[in-house]
Formats: sequence, C-alpha cells, structure tokens
Amino acid sequence: MFREMRCKELQTSKEAAEEMLARTSHGTLALTLEDGYPCALPVSHLYFEGAIYFHGANAGQKYDALAKNPKVCFSAVARDDFQPGKFTTYFDSVMAYGTASTVEDGAEIGRVARALCKKYEPKLTDEAIGKYAAAEQGKFCVFKITIAYLTGKKGR
Repeated sequence: MFREMRCKELQTSKEAAEEMLARTSHGTLALTLEDGYPCALPVSHLYFEGAIYFHGANAGQKYDALAKNPKVCFSAVARDDFQPGKFTTYFDSVMAYGTASTVEDGAEIGRVARALCKKYEPKLTDEAIGKYAAAEQGKFCVFKITIAYLTGKKGR
C-alpha cells in the first residue's frame, strides 16, 4: 500500500522517526480540498500517545476538507543543513500517512490541550493552563491523525 523508501540507507528506525515528530515545532499537513485540489498547510502539532494532534477552527476549509476526505499525509523537517558548494542539504525528516478525525472525548481533549500547552509554553503552570483551556473551550477543534505508516529519513 505504501511504497518503501528507495534509499534504504537513509531510512531511520521507527523510534527515531517518532523522536523527530515529538521534537519538531511544526509540520506540513497535506490534504485534499473539496474541489479535488491538494493543499499543504503548516500546522503546530503534538506527537502524543502514538498519534499526531493539532488544533483548528470548528469550521472552515481545513475542517470541511478533513470531513470529506480524512486521508492525510503529515511531514516535518527536524534538521536542514545546507551544504554550500555541494549542491545538497543534510536533513532529517519524518513523514506519516494516516486518517484524521476530530476528537470528541472531553478527557482526551483535556490531555492533548495540556500537552500542547506544555510543549509550546513550558513555563505555564497547570493552573494557568486550566484557566486558558476553560476560557477557550468550544472555540476550537482538536484533530487526531491515526498513523497508518510512518517513516523517517536521515540525510548524510
């Protein structure tokens, strides 16, 4: 179903790919718009409990596209080291294929929201996160990508 990486010597372990997902601040979500055009959106994400999470509005183009066709591809670049005069870059990247869905379970949304806040605002206290989450409740949607295939690539 998914093609194997052509340059096997550059492929990382699953654990290394997961580590890249966990430490990158953002990635690119590729999805299909309602008119069939592809769309690649930068999103801040969280790799948590074996899935990729991101948030967005309760309505709009991304929400509508994912509702119509939940199959997505997500990629992130963990390192990009341009090599002047060598006509290449040394890079580490990760790519995940999967199915996106909206998270409906309140407890899961709470765990994800806290983990997202800790990732992007590590100095926030649990109390401050709780107040922020309460104030923002109902204003956003949490999406979850259930990963079907994950691969990492480490440049030379």
